[in-house]
Amino acid sequence: MKGKTVFGSGNIFLAALVVILVSVPHLFAQLDDLEILDIEGEVQCAPESLTTSYDQFRSDSITQQQLGIWYSLAREEFKYRNYVRAIPYYWKILVNDTTGKFKVVYTKLAECYYNLNYPDSVLIVCHRGLELYPDQVRLHYYAGLLQDLRGNPTCAIPHYEALVEYSAQEKSYWSKLAYLYYKTDNPKAIEAQQKVVNLDPTDVEASRLLAEIMEHFGEDPLKARKNAFLNDTTNVENAMSYGKAAFDRGLNKEAIRPFKAVLKQEPKHTTAMEYLGRSYEGLNQLRTALDYYREILQIEPRNINVLCLTAYAYGRLNEFTVARRYVQNARRVDPGNGLPHMIMAEIYENSVSYCMDKRTEQKLTYDDKLVYEMTQSELKKAANDPNYANEAKRRIVQFEPLTPSPEDRFMHKNRSIPNDECYSWINQ
Repeated sequence: MKGKTVFGSGNIFLAALVVILVSVPHLFAQLDDLEILDIEGEVQCAPESLTTSYDQFRSDSITQQQLGIWYSLAREEFKYRNYVRAIPYYWKILVNDTTGKFKVVYTKLAECYYNLNYPDSVLIVCHRGLELYPDQVRLHYYAGLLQDLRGNPTCAIPHYEALVEYSAQEKSYWSKLAYLYYKTDNPKAIEAQQKVVNLDPTDVEASRLLAEIMEHFGEDPLKARKNAFLNDTTNVENAMSYGKAAFDRGLNKEAIRPFKAVLKQEPKHTTAMEYLGRSYEGLNQLRTALDYYREILQIEPRNINVLCLTAYAYGRLNEFTVARRYVQNARRVDPGNGLPHMIMAEIYENSVSYCMDKRTEQKLTYDDKLVYEMTQSELKKAANDPNYANEAKRRIVQFEPLTPSPEDRFMHKNRSIPNDECYSWINQ
């Protein structure tokens, strides 16, 4: 038989097929690891030639009775898995059947070659059969499977599109189609993966993948991430993904439930605690936020980000002395980090607003200007850290008009420390 081409050894090919068949629900296990194909030009999907040596058996004198005899002989061989012996009978029927009565032989022949591990021959049979009988589902299945295995998603897609058309409730076909669309960077992957989720709402992994696919194509995945979480609120990964998606959109109240669900499963999950604190802070529930920050610091006392978050929260509560103490702790952890200086600048700035609000006359005083100068000084220190340099420099310029002028200094005898009682905490 011509066209006896296999991928390496037969064992390798069969092993690869098994992997594909058993792993359909996990095809997207890591979307980041999938390479989006850059396909240029037309891909050759059909074999170069569909002609085989069996075409020589074509004859106008073959009767339906003879076809029936060959089919009976082939069926017996097929039943006992004697595929090599069944193949010639099926080919004789295939090349001589002009009525379509024996169109099933295309599927039988494809199965024979498939079981014998002759993929090229499988594709020849599939393409010949589909030219005459495009509704043969099993032929689409084999052709799509082999094209995907060969790394030709563009060629595999039409076959899986046909499969989902004829078997719309088959989840594995939709899952594979979504995978193929994603590989070719086709936004139809969203619709296909949504179908997977609709067919099995309890499949947490499918919901997670839908969110990732939507995000890849620039769509808001929040609803998909929420559904993935609701399908299984004990799944930490999905709860974190949903919580972060809600938090990133400023939906602080919505973010709380998934992060609390994480803590039910992992009580010392400090990232979930931090997001809860930030969510409550976004809701202006600062005391609750501080409870979570303090809990993190009991586990990770040198967590510089949480030390700074704690300082910032106390600053917003106008507890400036406590806020400064947490900034100092953060500086000791990492003296070169610009974040503590950025937070201290915020604390100074908040204190000016607080002190001005306490006065009857809303007027910028020399003491206020001195504190703004301290704010500017902290920003200059923060600018030494490349991570905060741009933002710090931008804010330094903003505070320039608010700092003491030479005339201010002359009038106040170059005093550099505020003496307003409201700023007494600075001198402690």
